Amino acid sequence: MARRTGPSSAVVDAVLERQDRDCAKCGEPLHGERAVDWAIHHRRRRDGLPDSHQPQNLVALHGADNVTACHGWAHQRRSESQPEGFWLSRVAGENPLTVPLLLSGERWVYLTADGRYSDEPPEVAA
Repeated sequence: MARRTGPSSAVVDAVLERQDRDCAKCGEPLHGERAVDWAIHHRRRRDGLPDSHQPQNLVALHGADNVTACHGWAHQRRSESQPEGFWLSRVAGENPLTVPLLLSGERWVYLTADGRYSDEPPEVAA
């Protein structure tokens, strides 16, 4: 049996519910199958930290891989995706809870650990 290394199905469901099943980048509805038509994108690369596969680090984007559609944009155009909160730096120690995301190019939001959006940054222990 293959080892599952991604987010749990409950976390994926929370991300999709938070986004109303729309792509976080373009705002268009997500249709089809995960890993075929859309993907769960890690804002900060999978790095073994406890929040790697948690809602604050994840968004659903069009594109099945790291090179197509909105998911490809997040990976291939980091100079654009990082200022919009779709790509976070491990080296700089960026915390997914404290870096906002430009949702559908219209609204800045914080992604919370409980799978919601917030207009205000959370209080995070130093």
